[in-house]
Amino acid sequence: MGNFLVNLSLFYMIVSPVFAYRIGRKRFARLNMITILLYIVSWGYVLGTGTPSDHPVSILWGILLFLNLLLTLMTSAMFLYERWPNHTLMRIVALATSFLLGSLVVAYRLDSRDVLWEMMLQASMMTVVLFVTSVIWIRLRQIDRQPDK
Repeated sequence: MGNFLVNLSLFYMIVSPVFAYRIGRKRFARLNMITILLYIVSWGYVLGTGTPSDHPVSILWGILLFLNLLLTLMTSAMFLYERWPNHTLMRIVALATSFLLGSLVVAYRLDSRDVLWEMMLQASMMTVVLFVTSVIWIRLRQIDRQPDK
């Protein structure tokens, strides 16, 4: 189950600039693509050279991972806000926060090794998967309810 969530969150990270382009946020999409490319390059370097966890590139890789997860959540929230105009931004942030808190509880219950950054990583990946999947599901329901032309 863990590998599925990791792979799906990585897929959503790579696809997230498409959401920004769809709502007209080209600068944000370009920033998102640049951070994704930096993440992939640093990931390849870390895997290829086997750098220790205290190496600057390994630290950069971890920071870029969290940054890309955050940008994916922000892009999905902007997409949902653009397509779901009757809800305020605070309700969308509350939804994402509830997913994060629920994911933290689940990550703590499943793996309580008391390593904070690992729990935060698991919870943030789970939050990205739940939130982006719910955004896609809400958008598909909206499309389904539109009358045929």
